[in-house]
Amino acid sequence: MALAERMERALNDQITCELSASLAYLQMAAYFEADERPGMASWMAAQSEEEAGHARMFIDYVVDRDGRVEIGAIDAPVSKFDSPLHVFEEALRHEQFVTGRIRNLYRLATELGDLESLPFLQGFLAEQVEEEALVSGIRERIGRLEGNEVGLALIEAELGGRSGADEE
Repeated sequence: MALAERMERALNDQITCELSASLAYLQMAAYFEADERPGMASWMAAQSEEEAGHARMFIDYVVDRDGRVEIGAIDAPVSKFDSPLHVFEEALRHEQFVTGRIRNLYRLATELGDLESLPFLQGFLAEQVEEEALVSGIRERIGRLEGNEVGLALIEAELGGRSGADEE
């Protein structure tokens, strides 16, 4: 079944959003590389790859539904951060923004009677609950450790153990 024009436009906007999130995480990874925190850099790079993978899933979905993919312009991500805590606060804002957009897609699919899109979007909603909880938890832990380099080093080591395959 072909996509309604409004749904196709909204899904294309989501593709652009996912690619923007990927670039934001890549910028965060670069910050951590420069700050000599390779574990956090690796974690952010894996997040970037995950977001790019989400964009690909949306692209495939639009194509499978006989839609036309149109990727929009992507603004440069925030590139100046004050601290690891600031980076994770920004990451949480990104996740919350993406969650809101996917919720709106779900509402639109419901409004349009696009029953085929509902299970596809439900999977993303469930994942966003996990992502927000994960990023929020890391942010909270880093916030409690403000100024404690030993504690940050422990989180750094923990995050450095993540690979992109661990999250899929």
